[in-house]
Amino acid sequence: MANCFIKCCRVLKHVPVRIICFLVIILHFSVVDYYLVEHKDSTWLGFLAADVITLCLFIASFVLSYQQLKGSNTDTKIEKIGVWVGVASWFLYSVIVATKSGIIFIDFADDLDEKDFFGPNTLKTALALAGVIFLLHLSSLHDAKPGSERRTYIEELSGTVIFDILDCVDSMEPLFIKEDREAFPPGLVEAIVAVACLNFVLPTVPLLTLSHTKFGHAKLPRRLIMIHKIILAYIVNLPLLVMRMILWHGLDHGVSIFSLKNVIVIAMISYDFYEHHEADMDNSKEKHKEHRTENGDESLPADAYGLEDRYDYK
Repeated sequence: MANCFIKCCRVLKHVPVRIICFLVIILHFSVVDYYLVEHKDSTWLGFLAADVITLCLFIASFVLSYQQLKGSNTDTKIEKIGVWVGVASWFLYSVIVATKSGIIFIDFADDLDEKDFFGPNTLKTALALAGVIFLLHLSSLHDAKPGSERRTYIEELSGTVIFDILDCVDSMEPLFIKEDREAFPPGLVEAIVAVACLNFVLPTVPLLTLSHTKFGHAKLPRRLIMIHKIILAYIVNLPLLVMRMILWHGLDHGVSIFSLKNVIVIAMISYDFYEHHEADMDNSKEKHKEHRTENGDESLPADAYGLEDRYDYK
């Protein structure tokens, strides 16, 4: 059965992935919109217009990427349009998710009852579906084979997105408890929501980067990959870690296991920077030594540190 499904996917160029992604988006929108209408009023059905526009963008992205991967469309302009539609569909979707999440967690998240089916757990699950949607959408935009250099490159830039989205959903857990919210200092609720909602939108950056490189067919300079890692460590994980430390040590709130994930990511990326810097210094010394040996010149060549070349992707 599994082999049959794989063969079917290959023949159809991952049509099942697109169908599943479309259905998950509809499920996500339906559940989150229900919370808004149920706990506010029917005027919030106005979000349906934005939902429909987003679904249309996703459909357009699915069709264009399917034609491109199938090889039936060789027009360069259409290819570029397809790439930008793929990025735009996720960006619009993430902005809508962030907006709805902000409204829910600021206005009435603490009124949700654990005993109700449409309580905190269903809401968290629905919001976490954004990570699944990102992975499905990303899969529909490329055909890189597992284990290939392109696949490794794609995973390097987008591999942590689903965990970051789960992390930001988990970071809003304290906002479900009314007693805890009342003990928060002014502005903390808004700060938690702002950091979490920003993390819904930030995956647009690696998606845009991958689209720019045609999903691994071209390579970005190492400098830009380092910038991506800086965003991942110090704009995504560091603020979440700071929020959790405030809740833990400042307000005696239970610590989340995701705080360990924040520490690990920050530490690994920081150490990665150190290793690259150390390797660059060693290479520079070696080049300088070779230059002096060949030319008998004790001076340091102007380009010994290779400031432009040392970030090239390899």
